[in-house]
Amino acid sequence: MRFLLYMIILGALSGAACRSGDSSSPANTSGANQSAATVNTPTPRVVASPVHSKIDACTLLTTDDLKGVQGEVYKDAQRSDRLDGDFIVAQCYFAMPTMANSVVLNLTTAKDESGARSPKAFWEQTFGGDEEKEREGKGDREKDKQKDKAKSQPAERREEGEEKEAAPPEPVKGLGDEAFWVASPVGGAIYVLKNDLFFRISVGGAGDQKTKLNKSKLLAQKVLTKLG
Repeated sequence: MRFLLYMIILGALSGAACRSGDSSSPANTSGANQSAATVNTPTPRVVASPVHSKIDACTLLTTDDLKGVQGEVYKDAQRSDRLDGDFIVAQCYFAMPTMANSVVLNLTTAKDESGARSPKAFWEQTFGGDEEKEREGKGDREKDKQKDKAKSQPAERREEGEEKEAAPPEPVKGLGDEAFWVASPVGGAIYVLKNDLFFRISVGGAGDQKTKLNKSKLLAQKVLTKLG
């Protein structure tokens, strides 16, 4: 339950941050005096915020990193940091020329305060331990109930229900200390733990879940390299 609530809150805040940045940030007009033949890496824009993460999420993926995965150079990188309970969430929204191909990176670190909760502890409570086992048990019981109920429904209703089912977190091997892929009807996101921080990458664009997962894994490797 905590996992689902956190995912909903994080998704809502990410969307709100992107929309507020698009409407309130000044347009970048510095390119008007440059030659049209010159291609420069866009300078990240910073949205005014009362908190400031020690790590700039916009520095964790380069132009080449994103072009290699999405096939085009991003036109804008917008940074926004926010306070979320005991944590500081640093976000970078990489806007692509094709808007649907845009990429969002969120990095969660602890507040610089005595007694602040550890991101690693939150991760373990969210993805592992007794709560994970409890979530899996509830999920299995709920699936059994849905299967029994589905048998009595018309085929059209059954298909509609299957499409709306949310997939549980899927472990991803070989990334950081631990990683999970969380699928959704519109794409999905990868979550990676590294020491006492974790990050989330959501990749837009065409492709099925497997394609999105592979792209996310490639970008996650780039982020891990820069985090050291």
